[in-house]
Amino acid sequence: MKKLFLSTQSKLIVDVLLFIGIAGLGGVGKTWSSPHCIGASIWLILMLLHIAQHWQLAKSLTKWKVIRKNKITALTTLGFVLMLSSVFLFAFELKDSFIAFHHIAGLNLNHVIIIKIVNKFKRFISMFRKATRASVARLNT
Repeated sequence: MKKLFLSTQSKLIVDVLLFIGIAGLGGVGKTWSSPHCIGASIWLILMLLHIAQHWQLAKSLTKWKVIRKNKITALTTLGFVLMLSSVFLFAFELKDSFIAFHHIAGLNLNHVIIIKIVNKFKRFISMFRKATRASVARLNT
């Protein structure tokens, strides 16, 4: 099970779903049953899966040497933490300042994720091709 969870194919599926989710999470959600909040909850679960799949890197982000080498990943992590904290603030008390913080955190996280996607695009395409080849090879056997 652990091997499947950490396989290239499962990482690719989670990454694609995260991308689709971040592309479609715009809009306003003032109640927990709004499409924005439901989609964001699903996206949060996918993000936690993504972090678990890359746990060794996540643990290493506590060292300055690794942070300096992986600046975009560190910025993404910071953006995710800010977004998560804005959700907690929003959950406990609905104030205009918390909503503004949530919007700013969301915009910043989106910008950093776009930079990360552009930066990792070649590797993503390579992973996609390998996963496709592996799936075709399995089907042919």
